[in-house]
Amino acid sequence: MARSTGPRYGQLGLGVLLLVFLAAVALVNIVVRGVRLDLTDAGLYTLSEGTQKVLDGIPEPVRLYFFISRGGLSDSPGLRAWADRVEDMLKEFEAHSHGRLDVSVIDPAPFSEDEDRAAAFGLQAVRLQISDDPLYFGVAGSNAVGDEEFIAFIDPQREQYLEYDLAKLVYSLSRADEPVVGLVSSLPLTGGFDPMQTSVTEPWIITSQISDLFDLRDLDIIEDEIDGEVDVLLLVHPKGATPRQLYALEQYLFRGGRALVFVDPLAEADPATPPGGAMAGMPADRSSNLEFLLGHWGLEMPGETVVGDGRYALRVSEADGTLARHPAYIGVDLNETGSGEVVTAELDVLNLGFAGYLKANEDAALQVTPLVRSSSDAGFLDPNLLAFTPDINSLWSGFNPQGEPLTLAARLSGTVSSAFPDGRPEQPADETDSDDDDSANPFADAMAQGETPSLQGAPSEEGEEAELPEHIAEGEVQLILVADTDLLSDRMWAQAQSVFGQRLVTAFASNGDFVINALDQLAGSSDLMGLRGRAAFSRPFDRVDELRLEAEAQFRLTEDQLQQELVRTENRLAELQEARDDQFALSLTPEQEAELEKFTDERLRIRRELREVRRNLDASIQRLGAVLKVINIGLIPLLIGIGGLAAALMRRRRRTGRGS
Repeated sequence: MARSTGPRYGQLGLGVLLLVFLAAVALVNIVVRGVRLDLTDAGLYTLSEGTQKVLDGIPEPVRLYFFISRGGLSDSPGLRAWADRVEDMLKEFEAHSHGRLDVSVIDPAPFSEDEDRAAAFGLQAVRLQISDDPLYFGVAGSNAVGDEEFIAFIDPQREQYLEYDLAKLVYSLSRADEPVVGLVSSLPLTGGFDPMQTSVTEPWIITSQISDLFDLRDLDIIEDEIDGEVDVLLLVHPKGATPRQLYALEQYLFRGGRALVFVDPLAEADPATPPGGAMAGMPADRSSNLEFLLGHWGLEMPGETVVGDGRYALRVSEADGTLARHPAYIGVDLNETGSGEVVTAELDVLNLGFAGYLKANEDAALQVTPLVRSSSDAGFLDPNLLAFTPDINSLWSGFNPQGEPLTLAARLSGTVSSAFPDGRPEQPADETDSDDDDSANPFADAMAQGETPSLQGAPSEEGEEAELPEHIAEGEVQLILVADTDLLSDRMWAQAQSVFGQRLVTAFASNGDFVINALDQLAGSSDLMGLRGRAAFSRPFDRVDELRLEAEAQFRLTEDQLQQELVRTENRLAELQEARDDQFALSLTPEQEAELEKFTDERLRIRRELREVRRNLDASIQRLGAVLKVINIGLIPLLIGIGGLAAALMRRRRRTGRGS
């Protein structure tokens, strides 16, 4: 009798299939090694073009250290997933850096040298309620010359800006020098002499904060050329700017410079009054504008209009000490009007006073990206009315909201032609006579005399012009324009007090952070300017959420039905009780017992329906989960394997073709 060979061949077939599978896996690992495919809906693992350019521009090797206390995350699945997300992003940076970026992941155990190293970089340890050990969750880096930068703690709340923060860190390590900010202002930001009080004034708080983070240089005035060493020009309240100075600003931008510009239809912080202005009852000219350049670029800031906002109006003190909402003092809630831009990321309230607004024409030559906008309850106010109306409540009588948000600050970018096609404007004859004292400061002299400092050009010695750069007929513009200067003044956003000789600052608005963010982004690589907030890593299961919402709707409907039945039963029992002759008896009548039994049966039926709704929801989710498992565990690897085999066969055919 012959023995059956079926099981033997079956086992042999399984063995051959296993060998083929292992060979296919090995072949795929060889063929597609280094190939990365981002299948996420928002491209979470695909670096932006700007980030790739930053990585391509690393001149010398940079090392990054990701300090993550894995032990402290054992009971926090959310933070574990966030740590994996950060590590994956860093590995993407390393993979695209052409070997110039080296990333190390370090788990600093308590009381170890790695923990001391993390603390030496400046990283901050936090303690979670789920763990007694300190948690390090930050990134530090160093470059070839020993400069160090760090992100003390990678906040999950900044998940949308993870790529920007890491790219900015790499860029900071790629450049050796500190960004230079050149300040040109007709407001006393750096302090000065107050002729009314006959005393020296302190620098504004915002100036001190800028000095702590940048190489701040006071340029006093704009001359025929802006120093090429200036990375960002901070131009505040450019009153009386001459054509030659506007030309210098334009050419500076064309040569790759950036600018943060503050203009204002009514600068309340402007301390000056024109001679005879107050005596004649005329309002002081406290406006500033770049009307000529803005007009050429296709924009305008209406000079005779102040923005009021019915939704964001702040309360201020009247003459009698009472508080009233003032339409021209507005506190914009950036959480509501957020632009998705890095400049306004995670900021709360921006306080402005007597601000203007920016309006772009349909054919504007520059791209206008709004950064700060009013609410839709914003309207227009007359600056002259504001100057001569002490009663705040009367300002509301003629206030008419426009019904749409107004742009209060915007980023301007793009390539434009020169507003001066014939080159540098000629200097007027009355400006060629210069004083013999070369050290004179026009700003200091004007303020000491109680006059208005202005951006009037300084002529060269003996009327001779120095050699100036060649005229550029077309260039790229990158600047941020803000239609308010008062947001920089201390009283709008911060309080300072002296404690044991130290000046302590308490901020009650995000004005300072807004300015620092704007300078920080402008001083960075131009490739970082276009980086916006990205999609969040924690993606919801949309289909599961839809199923759950449908089930909850049915559940609420059935519960409402049960509640209505209960109310009807209680009313019916009360009616039967009132109809009894012995209303105070404790026993139930047969009618009441029948009604109660009927309600009990109905309640059991409804409860069964509720359980059925729950079971159907769980079954639907389980079926969806099973389908997803089949796709992820079986189909995707199968497709990758087929793709790898196809690539291998194509490569083999090409080699065979070349060999023949």
